[in-house]
Amino acid sequence: MTRLASNAGAILAAIFPLAVCGEVDPTALLNQARAKIVENIERLPKYTCVQTVRRYRYQAVPAVRVNGCDFNPADIDPRLVATWRDQFKLDVTVSQGAEIFSWVGAQRFQTEDVQKIVGGGMTGTGDFGPFLVSIFGGAGARYEYLGPEEDKGRAFAVYRYRVSMAASHYQVVVGPRPENLATVAYEGKFWIDAQGGELIKMTIEVPSPPQESQTCRIETTIDYRRARIGGADFLLPQLTVLKLWDLEGQRRENRIEYESCREFQSESVFRAEPGPAAGAAETPKTPVAIPPGVTVKIALRSRIDSEKSFAGDAIEGRLVNAIGKLVPKGAIVHGRIVRLQQEFVPSKYIALGLKFHSVEVNGSEEPLTLTAVTRRGPMGSELLDPREGIGMFEFAAGRLALDQKFVSEWKTTVREQGK
Repeated sequence: MTRLASNAGAILAAIFPLAVCGEVDPTALLNQARAKIVENIERLPKYTCVQTVRRYRYQAVPAVRVNGCDFNPADIDPRLVATWRDQFKLDVTVSQGAEIFSWVGAQRFQTEDVQKIVGGGMTGTGDFGPFLVSIFGGAGARYEYLGPEEDKGRAFAVYRYRVSMAASHYQVVVGPRPENLATVAYEGKFWIDAQGGELIKMTIEVPSPPQESQTCRIETTIDYRRARIGGADFLLPQLTVLKLWDLEGQRRENRIEYESCREFQSESVFRAEPGPAAGAAETPKTPVAIPPGVTVKIALRSRIDSEKSFAGDAIEGRLVNAIGKLVPKGAIVHGRIVRLQQEFVPSKYIALGLKFHSVEVNGSEEPLTLTAVTRRGPMGSELLDPREGIGMFEFAAGRLALDQKFVSEWKTTVREQGK
């Protein structure tokens, strides 16, 4: 996990002519790029993007014996095969220097800790400016010009940078709790377009993480592009690839794509669904008193396909039975996929997490708090999730396709005050 904060203000050297005797002046080009990056950050409006995340876990089959971190990833990676993956979509925005997340399309942003939403696994933050501020906007980084490169007829200048631990704001998790963090030094390379002084790509490498992190190496690559927000173009990440090698030679990998970036007018607040739509007039009314302890069966109305669906996708269901006298049979319930993961080795199965949060009653959407009826998966283990109100379902299959034939069983519970 990466958490960064830095002052974007910096005193930059004057921009000199970029060409000296027909060759790129690396100092002048770097100064131009730094000035453009800082100016980009300072004038960015408040905005939000859709973040599509695909996470993978790889291991050598057959297993490879490694001596601690004394191995070269280039020697092991060709032997790795994917053993696990999941996929989800989030909305992300930046507020007061911090990235705030919610499920895609949610009515309110919820938390700075993405693991509270997705339920664990390898995550990272910092793509939307904090890294840029620390590397280009202050005096903490040291630079080295490596030389020119060319790709598809386009010329780039390549630089190496280093950020010491004293100047770093990069933190990694070193314990069982999210707050168990350690600051690390990091380094990497970046590519600047030789003609326009535009940042194109950057790598962030932690070659020697703390021993407590059980990690041997962390590498991040961020590809950048210009995106139009509010009538102007801004430099934003397009694709981030985060890789982590552990003490057993396994590799975890996150591929994060960003799209649908747009200006965000409303103030972000932390709250869970459901809630009134932004700008909707709220009319005081008496809520429907849904009794607790009622067993409810829900038939799926939406289609779920493990190849096309994502955790974060909104779903609908239909009540197979009534809830007391106020919520009739056939009422529409709303929810989300909250986990969609697939295991390939040692056996093939798919784990699906669902959460239903509201029901339509007399034309209104009423909060609905449910607890899934405990069940066991194909391997005989109890299916649980640490997040509240999640129903977990496992399928011994290589691909999953569910429709209205899928019926799940739940019990109504009392909604806690303030949730």
